[in-house]
Amino acid sequence: MRIFARLRSESNGPVWGVCFGAILTVAGAGLWWCATDEMDGEFDESVALVAMLIGASLAAIAGREILHSADS
Repeated sequence: MRIFARLRSESNGPVWGVCFGAILTVAGAGLWWCATDEMDGEFDESVALVAMLIGASLAAIAGREILHSADS
């Protein structure tokens, strides 16, 4: 139970945002690789691009929030 109590802290939100943003960016890169592969890919390159952009934006915004909370 102590682990879950620590995960609900206000300061952990941006940390989870950075983690999820990194995972989403890597997933988008994987989708891009599958879409541009020689074997007829199932995915569209635009889906991969959107996933990478959202992941990078989420990680950047969460990282900025971490830096602002460390200053105060």
